[in-house]
Amino acid sequence: MPLLNGPICPICLLPQRTRNFENHVSSCTGVRPYRDPELLDDALPIHAPMISEQDDDAMMLDTSPFQEATGAPLVTNYDDSDYIDFDYGDMPPVVGEQEVGEDGNGDYQTDDNYTDADEDEDEEAYYDIRLEQNIDHRNTPEVVEYVDPWDNQPTLQTDQCIEYTEHGPMPLDSHEKKSYELYSWAQQQNISRFAYEELLKLLNKWIVDDDGFMKKKDGMPLFSPQKCESRMDKLFDLQETKYRVCPNGCRLFPQGSTDPCLCEAVQFRPNGTPIKTMSYFPLAKQLSAFVADNNTRNLLLQTRQQTEEGIMTDIFDGSVYQACKQELFSTDMDIALSLFIDGFSAFKGSNNSKMTILHIVILSLPPLERYKTKNLLQVAIIPGDHTGNLYTFLKPLLNELRILEDAGMKVSCPSGMFTFNVHLMLTSGDIIGVQEICHHKGHNSTYGCRQCQIKSVSHTSPSGNGTGRYYTGTVAMSDPREIEEFTEGDKGFGIEKATEFGSLKSFHGYTFFGLDELHLIGANCTRKIWLMISGEYPNVDSTITLSKQCCSAIGNAIIKSIPTIPSSTFEGSFRDVSRKAKLMRSVDWIVFMQCVLPTLVFEQLVNIYGANAPQVEAIMSFVIGCSLALQWEIDEEDLAKIKSNLHAWHIHLKDNVTPNMYTVNFHYLRHIHDTIKALGPLRGYSTRSAERAIGFFKRHVKSRASPGVNAGNIIKRQLIMRNFERVYNPDELLDEQPEENDYSVEGFPEAEMWDCREGSIYDFLEDFDMREYIKKYWHNQFPDDRALTAPISTTIRVGKRLFMYGRTLYRCQKYPSTARNLDTLVRLVLPTRTSGVNGTYFGELLLFFAHEFQGQERPLCLVKLYSGVTVDKYGTTTRRKRGIPHVHRRADGSTPGDKLYVTDVENIKSYAGMLKSSLVDDRFYLIYPEMIPGDVK
Repeated sequence: MPLLNGPICPICLLPQRTRNFENHVSSCTGVRPYRDPELLDDALPIHAPMISEQDDDAMMLDTSPFQEATGAPLVTNYDDSDYIDFDYGDMPPVVGEQEVGEDGNGDYQTDDNYTDADEDEDEEAYYDIRLEQNIDHRNTPEVVEYVDPWDNQPTLQTDQCIEYTEHGPMPLDSHEKKSYELYSWAQQQNISRFAYEELLKLLNKWIVDDDGFMKKKDGMPLFSPQKCESRMDKLFDLQETKYRVCPNGCRLFPQGSTDPCLCEAVQFRPNGTPIKTMSYFPLAKQLSAFVADNNTRNLLLQTRQQTEEGIMTDIFDGSVYQACKQELFSTDMDIALSLFIDGFSAFKGSNNSKMTILHIVILSLPPLERYKTKNLLQVAIIPGDHTGNLYTFLKPLLNELRILEDAGMKVSCPSGMFTFNVHLMLTSGDIIGVQEICHHKGHNSTYGCRQCQIKSVSHTSPSGNGTGRYYTGTVAMSDPREIEEFTEGDKGFGIEKATEFGSLKSFHGYTFFGLDELHLIGANCTRKIWLMISGEYPNVDSTITLSKQCCSAIGNAIIKSIPTIPSSTFEGSFRDVSRKAKLMRSVDWIVFMQCVLPTLVFEQLVNIYGANAPQVEAIMSFVIGCSLALQWEIDEEDLAKIKSNLHAWHIHLKDNVTPNMYTVNFHYLRHIHDTIKALGPLRGYSTRSAERAIGFFKRHVKSRASPGVNAGNIIKRQLIMRNFERVYNPDELLDEQPEENDYSVEGFPEAEMWDCREGSIYDFLEDFDMREYIKKYWHNQFPDDRALTAPISTTIRVGKRLFMYGRTLYRCQKYPSTARNLDTLVRLVLPTRTSGVNGTYFGELLLFFAHEFQGQERPLCLVKLYSGVTVDKYGTTTRRKRGIPHVHRRADGSTPGDKLYVTDVENIKSYAGMLKSSLVDDRFYLIYPEMIPGDVK
């Protein structure tokens, strides 16, 4: 049989049929996979290399991605069941999912992008290596010692600053700006290239008549997507840099290097060009654009507001920043960054689509600005997972950071010249990713905590298959790791060698790697607790197990509650946890922890074990400690409660639960208190924005044969569009806008009433007597009885919607929305009968209006307050603790003793929802964002 004249398999180096090439590569074992000597023993499972067939595309300069190809054995006797890495948006919508995102939709909605017409548009011509180029590995002498090509590079000079000149925004013609805006819209709405081009034809047909003349004097045809991309690429030069990478994904090489790889894979085509490359978008160039833009520069220059003594709202309130502030941040222009490194797969079940994102957040921007998509940075997507030699891929970024912290950078622009330094304050990711960053042996080693020197214990896994390492520890915390363990290495305690980040001036030890609340509290700890509750471990004494009937009742109650939970209020989705647990994302588990554990699970545990059972108090301690840790604002009292409640959960696990339930994630909960003291609230350095970016790429990478290149091109398009949005469209528009007039009362700028009109208090007599409730309101504002005797104006200004604090839009029953879910229930803080004491109330908004009395005008609301709100009590001592408030509702939706009340709109604190009890038909738990058991007295 004649030899095939087709593409060559990079593993067995034999030609294959084109149509069977991908299947062959995925199963080929012709060459022993290369194992990088720097690979950690406890890294993720290793997969065989896979290089897919690619279509010819002579116009594409980008090369195809590489696939990691090591040979580390799987550790079969270790229990990794506790670790899971769920991100945003990788699951299909299910019943009850809340659509949330930026600009009023929460933190986690991914961006949208247009779909390339050709799935493999970003591919290049496949490199066909002929048989005569084969390497006979049997006769190749062993490499005694491999020298990393980066070690042969000249010493990095860090004493010369990086300089950029930005010429300011170029004026755009109307049709050009509209072309770019339409291009941006097409990306955001996930419009296919074909549909985009068809839409352009239709729009241009309206602009140009059949004879080729403009229908408007200033009319000009809109640009094609190709022309938009070409022009915007020149308008915003990102200085994209391409680095050669090993086709097997082993490492990244310096520019100009022709060195081979240790795996001996062919690196170049016959014409001398690399087979594989990675696009890198210089950090300094991206920061230069930020500083040159007046709007973003002013945000960077904003003086960080001093919080009250003992209150932490950001990383700048933590002890780490306070200790290095004078040395590293001597001017207001000096910039603090955080880096997130996280791996993902663009396509399920595809080893070829694994990649790693390098995602950067500018901490120096105000918290409400730094996590907006237009202000986020990505410098690269590594076409491979965490199992490669990660630090070779980080070299370009690390070199930039060393220059930026020493010599800094200088930006010249029309507004002047600005010099500043840049410092990386932390590098974080999921547990597996961080252990590679800090060269830690991993959580299945003897000293498996990266923050302290606790010695783990070996125990049979919950399934009985093999053993794992567990962290019962002692009552007291183990000694924290010293900074020298990371800057010098400490093999005796599991740090294999010094981390490259340890050479940065801003490095501060184990806290430099953060502690991510999303993976820790959400996907790992809360998920593990539900597995314990639902009986996933029948041979383990978890002390909190419920029957299948109880778990089904909880899931059914969640589904029945969907109509009474407002959309876009909670940061995750409410799902039937008894049947859909595998579909739940990290944010869904956090919502489950905050809202379902202390209500539906709590009542079932109380029903089975009693309100004074230790496991009931333990599970509520877990909820309280984690919920407090997730706040944006934390004071000293909160810190003390976080420590005491999570310690109570630790003691219960240690003393009452089988040791193989005490995984490393539960141990890391004990470090939350010290991490917050060092770095501020966990939300200030969460991986949520990185996971949102990952969700975006997972949805929009279309090329299965060349996903890494596709991802690099998407990064480029996104960075260009973000520059355009910042420069030419700085004012963000909300999803909803006033239909008519909006109105703010003088002295109350935080409250805007939308779609206002003048009216009378008698307009609503069929529904309620406004005059009575307004008179009572004004009577409560004065120490005397003037409001009872003075005439009350009948004129009011009525608003259909209320926009508060520039971020929350409220609706009222008098002017309802088209939403199916309840969206008028709110939590309020109102004065009680006890002088100077306020209390928490719940009620439904009926009407927004402004009223004036004796020269004072106030923005007000009429609300129907729920009566009969009660709180269950629990605890193992005589001093009982309070749980979550609940109320009984009649079949018509009312509650006994409801009353109408007029109050200031500033007393509205948040939306609220209701969870139907899984035990009592007419009982509903009142839930709201950032809810903490015991808050409502």
